[in-house]
Amino acid sequence: MAHQFGFDAVSDAQWLALSTGVYSGARWLAALLQRFPSPTSLLECSPDEARTLGAESLQQKIECAKACDTLTPLVQQAPLNLVAAHHPEYPPLLFECEDRPPFLFVHGDLEVLQADMLSIVGTRKPSLDGKRAAAEFTAAATRAGRTVVSGLALGIDGLAHQSALAVGGKTVAILPSGLNTIYPARHRHLADRIRQSGALVSEFPMNTPPRKHHFYRRNRTLSGFSPATLVVEAGRPSGTLLTASAAADQGRDVLALPWSVYHPEGSGCRYLLDDGAILMTSVEAFYGYLGAHNLDLPERAPLLPLSPDVAEDPDQREILTLMGRRPVQPERLAGHLGWELERCLSCLASLEVSGCIRKTSAGYQTSR
Repeated sequence: MAHQFGFDAVSDAQWLALSTGVYSGARWLAALLQRFPSPTSLLECSPDEARTLGAESLQQKIECAKACDTLTPLVQQAPLNLVAAHHPEYPPLLFECEDRPPFLFVHGDLEVLQADMLSIVGTRKPSLDGKRAAAEFTAAATRAGRTVVSGLALGIDGLAHQSALAVGGKTVAILPSGLNTIYPARHRHLADRIRQSGALVSEFPMNTPPRKHHFYRRNRTLSGFSPATLVVEAGRPSGTLLTASAAADQGRDVLALPWSVYHPEGSGCRYLLDDGAILMTSVEAFYGYLGAHNLDLPERAPLLPLSPDVAEDPDQREILTLMGRRPVQPERLAGHLGWELERCLSCLASLEVSGCIRKTSAGYQTSR
């Protein structure tokens, strides 16, 4: 069973020490955990055997691990677990991957790891159409019963998480750092919301900062969670294409939206389509791919029931207080609020998905 932190300080410290063994190599630690599935079992290993396995240093770290309360703030926010690959709670599709992480730290709902997943990724600098597509397709995936997986990054990733929450769905964020180091820092509030109904997940030990090579590992884990990865909008080259490549390597479907040849941030999607990705031309086609033909679909995918999350999001509340029945342009709203335009557009997209507002040729206005 997974180890849940917060009940035995000594055991917690030992598991934290064991997790640092990943620095000696993920495959090495995975093989070691198959033989010694817990810190206690590794401590019982003879010195000669530990030396033969190259586990002397790790064994000493575990033996010297002292109880500490550094995890208390995390445990107070939501359940915190360490799930090793041999534990039944480990995500089943990720377990099929040859290069699966030997363990995962999971902050939030542990059961969500067994849900039907869909990975959604894209550029960090999306266009307005990209934001809208991310919101609509995420809402569709959630409505079809999928838990949305993404990377908590700025842009499409963050919007996918926000849109899933806005329509009452669950979402999982895969981090390129330790769980006590939220990256990017601008998404701390979003991370708080995710862990309350879904989960934050990391394959890196606590206190690990985000490093360049961590994103490659994070991307492979992100795609490994799901049978398919939807690329909403992506340039070329980009980290998004690396995630799509990882999905293809893992034998998973890659879905991509078509973009104009004059849209530079769509060049990555066009490349994927040339390389055999599945074309998604509409939300209706996406529903069909997900096997949701028999759903009682709304006339327009974004107009979904209002989620209570809207009332909990301070940005959305602030925008709604300024809007009325008369259309207003996002640039004017952003200027009045003193926000960056990207922040305003992301918030408007989530509100549109929730059915609180609608877009017209003259701007956005409330729909109720």
